[in-house]
Amino acid sequence: MKIAGLFLGICLFSFTAMSADLSLLEEAALLGTMGGLAEVCGENSKKLSDYELIAARLIANKADSEKEEVRGYRRYAEEKATAIRRQKNKPQMSCAEVVSRFEKMTIFKSVVYSDGSLKLSDGTFLKAKRPPLGLKKNK
Repeated sequence: MKIAGLFLGICLFSFTAMSADLSLLEEAALLGTMGGLAEVCGENSKKLSDYELIAARLIANKADSEKEEVRGYRRYAEEKATAIRRQKNKPQMSCAEVVSRFEKMTIFKSVVYSDGSLKLSDGTFLKAKRPPLGLKKNK
């Protein structure tokens, strides 16, 4: 029931409005839960790929340091794996409902720019603090 409650809570409220009130690790956990539920329910790869790109940039741009960014990614991955396992073993909501809610999320109105900056659906602009981990700047 915990997963369903988290997912429903995110879907019922504006993603960006909640985003401002959550710590980076709390937000990464919620993002991971939603990503895991969508993945296990067979959400189309393009939509899930877009979601993961936006989630990664959100984590990176909100992190105050590389160390915090790594913790955010780790929390995202842990919660995603937990959501996948729970949905496979004991689903809390139908996959049809998960996919329907996932596709309507306001996070998909976000824009990712080539420098890694992110504009959220409410107009908030998160400037890239550094290139994404694992990618080197062109010299």
